[in-house]
Amino acid sequence: MRLLKVTDIDRQQGIFTDDRHYGDFIRRITKAPKLRYAAPGAIKKTSNYWLNSQVGQEKLRTRKVPFCIVICFLVIWPSSVLAETLLYDDFSGNIVSSSKWHIPTWVSPTDGTVVGHTQFRFTQNSSLPAVVDGNAIIAVESYNPTAFSFYGTDLRSNQTYALGTGIHITVRAKMNTTTPGIVGGIFLYALKPGSTTYHDEIDFELLTNLPNGSQTNIYSNEKLGIGNVQFVPYTSGSITDYHTYEIKWQPNQVSWLIDGNLVRVETSNVPNGPMNFHLNIWVPDPGWPAAYDSNLKAATSASSNQIFSMSVDSVHIQSITPPEGDLAHHPK
Repeated sequence: MRLLKVTDIDRQQGIFTDDRHYGDFIRRITKAPKLRYAAPGAIKKTSNYWLNSQVGQEKLRTRKVPFCIVICFLVIWPSSVLAETLLYDDFSGNIVSSSKWHIPTWVSPTDGTVVGHTQFRFTQNSSLPAVVDGNAIIAVESYNPTAFSFYGTDLRSNQTYALGTGIHITVRAKMNTTTPGIVGGIFLYALKPGSTTYHDEIDFELLTNLPNGSQTNIYSNEKLGIGNVQFVPYTSGSITDYHTYEIKWQPNQVSWLIDGNLVRVETSNVPNGPMNFHLNIWVPDPGWPAAYDSNLKAATSASSNQIFSMSVDSVHIQSITPPEGDLAHHPK
């Protein structure tokens, strides 16, 4: 007898609409407790063995709930558990919350407020980004009232995140432009103490020059520069469609996911210092050829200003706690 899959059941009997529906059904017929944190696909994978049995086939046909069935290892314990929410923002209201976010304060030309052809807004002359239709609008303008450059945004979390046993970041966002020469950033970042060049960083970068995927990068106590780049294509859509971007930063590994699909795993160059979380948008100079476009130029007057933006629907940052048996290998 062949092993039934969810798609087979859908097609043959129309019982299930998705994996969650399927998992709920299996829990009902086995009286298994619903675990809050279950690895994706774990319920489906293990319960298929039950479905392969004669009893399972009969119960599936009749949809009757037996009085008591015990199945060992129904749920495979996940490799990590999301233990605590450190930051959640779905951007309600009209402006980004100052209790969660800030923009930089200008100190000097080497303080990170100027990158490429862009000066970031800073506290001395700007407010936090606007919220429109539940999205934080991370914008860069071609006219800068304070200098001849582009006028970008670097939104930073108030909280600094230490690695501990792990950090999991989930962001739903999209670019609102395909004009070549613009970069949207979703990343963790921190300069090393006393340095203006050595830093830690883990990022997704949305390049309008490469609209069919995202560039991932990572630095561990490395100089600003090229880093360790890997471009990953989308399975569908482009940078102007909403996608869910995830970074799982763990002591010996960093994983990147897009729309629930694992796209990269890095076990070297893993940073271990505390970092802030950033959302930014800017225009690079020719020093980054893959992202630069010579046709995109700063405006000389407010009347010729152009605004380009990235919409961020939500940000969720959680701590990761390993399973109890692994705590000895991942001390806090």
